[in-house]
Amino acid sequence: MDRFSRQLLTLGIDVQEKIMSTKVLVAGCGALGSSIAELLVRLGVKELKIVDADVVELSNLHRTRLFTEKDLMKPKVLACKEFLEKINSEVKIEPIFDIIDETNAEDLVKDVDVVFDGLDNINYRLILNDACVKYEKPLIHAGVSGEYGNAKLVIPGKTSCLACFLQPSDSRNACDIIGTTTVVPNFLASIQVQLFINYLRGYSEDELVIADLKDLRLDKIKMKRNPQCEACSLHEYKYLRHMDINCGLTRAEKAEGDRIFSSNGVELYKYNGGYIICYNQKCFKKRIA
Repeated sequence: MDRFSRQLLTLGIDVQEKIMSTKVLVAGCGALGSSIAELLVRLGVKELKIVDADVVELSNLHRTRLFTEKDLMKPKVLACKEFLEKINSEVKIEPIFDIIDETNAEDLVKDVDVVFDGLDNINYRLILNDACVKYEKPLIHAGVSGEYGNAKLVIPGKTSCLACFLQPSDSRNACDIIGTTTVVPNFLASIQVQLFINYLRGYSEDELVIADLKDLRLDKIKMKRNPQCEACSLHEYKYLRHMDINCGLTRAEKAEGDRIFSSNGVELYKYNGGYIICYNQKCFKKRIA
């Protein structure tokens, strides 16, 4: 416990022991997910499963503390694992080079205690939400846009879920790149991890936390479960059966197009509309807006 002597003074032994017995899934290892993972490892969670199918690009470096120029074109999950193990080697870290969709969401979720949403695609978020509600796993969500963000704790059976107020997007606008600064995802990740700590303390308020970093405002909006929600009220889980994904990373059966990069097991192919990233016998199309 010497490692956590300072936070023990704030959290107490009961909460610290709960943290150290928790298995966590972090969906995404970009600006938001990598910040979440770092905070959780410093807190001392028992196990951390990180899922992402992208590689580190130059534009990632200003938004995350975990990546350096030496990590360029390396799978994000491997770069995250290498950095996190230097902080706390006692945490079991499982990097998974993959996306989270209807083919694997249930398997990824059902054997962990808490799930963190570090995704940047609303459709994949709704798939993850369905899996968490179905298996009654707390989901801690955050979204970032510019200098604004929001966060929410979803406790299946007690609070509203993401499907109560979010709808899937079939618009091409969903593929547009939304800018942000290094401050906003780090701030929202801190809120998410604080929601996790509060959840371990017994917190179960149904509210959406709204952060306006430009005006330095933090507000909370009371939420209520939608009685017609197809996830938490009707238990239909339709997004686990099918979801149209119109942008971002999607599965590719094989590489196609011209190979433009190959190093350390990563291969990058250029095709009309974006790139195909291959690693460890898995390939994913990355559509560019």
